[in-house]
Amino acid sequence: MKKYLVKILYTISALIITTSMVACGPSTNGNDDPDKGEIQTYIMEAEYVDLSDVKGGGHSNEASGVDVIYGDGTEAEKEAGWSNGYFVAFTHKEGVQLTFVFNASEAATGATIVLRLGSEMGELTFSPSSFSVNLNGEEIDYGNVTIASNSPSLGEMVFYDKTITTTATLVEGENILTLTVLANELAGGTTAGPIIDCVKITTNVELEWTELIDNPDRRGEI
Repeated sequence: MKKYLVKILYTISALIITTSMVACGPSTNGNDDPDKGEIQTYIMEAEYVDLSDVKGGGHSNEASGVDVIYGDGTEAEKEAGWSNGYFVAFTHKEGVQLTFVFNASEAATGATIVLRLGSEMGELTFSPSSFSVNLNGEEIDYGNVTIASNSPSLGEMVFYDKTITTTATLVEGENILTLTVLANELAGGTTAGPIIDCVKITTNVELEWTELIDNPDRRGEI
């Protein structure tokens, strides 16, 4: 009897240990497919996308192509919260569009898309009617996104991570994410756009993209 009791207690202990190990494992958050890789966050810098067709506008001036990039990539600017020390400004014009092209190793659902945004126009609230976010031809209805008024100038820009969606669907192969400033009256009756630092995509499939890292050095060529 004693022998069987010890065996039963051992079995119960093993079950408890196994259950504890499962409970303490990686959190799936409904987004981690065991047949795919671990969840990772990928950061795509706004200043490294193809800016050749961008025609931007500021308070009282304009800039096109790589000249919409602001920053010098210094350690101080990175410490100030500018991802990689640069960002894209001159977004206060209808039709300003940034296109992020990336490849996914597999199709995936439940991806999270975060935009890192700032404002030089005081507190601004964007919606899909004033600032479009489109993934693979489908508009993302993100509701409203408000950016605080903590940036008196471009040189003192403060950025905030704004979650656009947690349920994005990625296709295997090429994916295209476009950010487009639409006509609005957010800047005292004229069009305003968010200052764009980077895009962050969190998913459990591998993403790859091409960075035009010489963009900042090409400023002033036009």
